[in-house]
Amino acid sequence: MQSWPSSCNRVLFEASALSEAPETDPKEDAAQTRQNPIQRLRSSIDWLNKNKKRFFWWWVGYQAIKGMLTLSLIWIPLALLWLGLSGD
Repeated sequence: MQSWPSSCNRVLFEASALSEAPETDPKEDAAQTRQNPIQRLRSSIDWLNKNKKRFFWWWVGYQAIKGMLTLSLIWIPLALLWLGLSGD
């Protein structure tokens, strides 16, 4: 009897499990997942409300990075030029 590595056994098991999946009608699946625009809007708003803390901190991080870049690439060089300290 040939011995297969455990990863091969897992792949073979997963492949056999996929082949035993019940058949579904694609038309029924599409009809169940289709929503009208109002339902999609409400579900999107619900999703945003559930994730608002994460988006807030992403926004804070974005503003911090944008501020540092603006300061270092625009305002500091402008201030140096205005003060006549261009480094020449």
